[in-house]
Amino acid sequence: MTQLQVGDIVFSYFKGNLGCAGVVAEVATSSRKPDFGFSGNAWDGDGWSVDMRYVEFPNPFKPTDDLDFYKQAKPEKYGPIDVKGRVVTQYLFPLTDALGYHYLQLGGLTEAVVVDELRLNPSTEDVLADLLDFPVNQLVHHDLTHTERKVLARARVGQGLFKVEVQKLEPICRLTGVSDPKHLIASHMKPWKASSNQERLDGENGLLLSPHVDHLFDRGLITFRSDGSVVPSALLDPSIPQKWKLDLRIQGKSFKGKQLDYLTFHQDIIFKSA
Repeated sequence: MTQLQVGDIVFSYFKGNLGCAGVVAEVATSSRKPDFGFSGNAWDGDGWSVDMRYVEFPNPFKPTDDLDFYKQAKPEKYGPIDVKGRVVTQYLFPLTDALGYHYLQLGGLTEAVVVDELRLNPSTEDVLADLLDFPVNQLVHHDLTHTERKVLARARVGQGLFKVEVQKLEPICRLTGVSDPKHLIASHMKPWKASSNQERLDGENGLLLSPHVDHLFDRGLITFRSDGSVVPSALLDPSIPQKWKLDLRIQGKSFKGKQLDYLTFHQDIIFKSA
């Protein structure tokens, strides 16, 4: 609990489902144990309380139904699911960013929607303005070892495995030229829900984009040709790129290899041609 920081995202597991995602509004403070009835008799009376803002998942789900991806992206040690595929009865565990983003996607939320809950609390506005990335860490263990702290530290860097892989091929935003990954989003060409577990983490399935460019690309309002040139949708308000100072005439490097397959999916399925 004391390792949680403002902006961290925490998942709520109840009766077999992940049903909510919350964002930490204030760091832990000492607190008396709530009344849990008989089930809490074995716990100490003194503990920690963390102020949270929770959002319900539109699509609650059982994490045990998706063990293939869990095995790929699980924490190195002390994960929330054991080798037999059962959820471990503990309080907090750290999750890798890749697993956290996966669970957000399955539940039907984005990190932006969850983090926006902080804006409901005026006392956190200044902190929120300083946060560039919002690591998806489900912390579920109250007494972190040295190894666990190292896992947590790694989980707080970047946007997870996918972003690392994308950055190897696409180190800058194709439209803005921004190269600092703290200000960029790893965007899927073939969307998460349409991808296999392998495709979800495949760097060739991604572009590193500035947030406003990701907004247009994710909604199919722009796409790219194989030569790197931009194709705007007829549905895109022409005043938007002008106000955002985006030059849609720019031509970046050509796509190659498996990128072309993913790009074709975006062109044919995601892009709104009319």
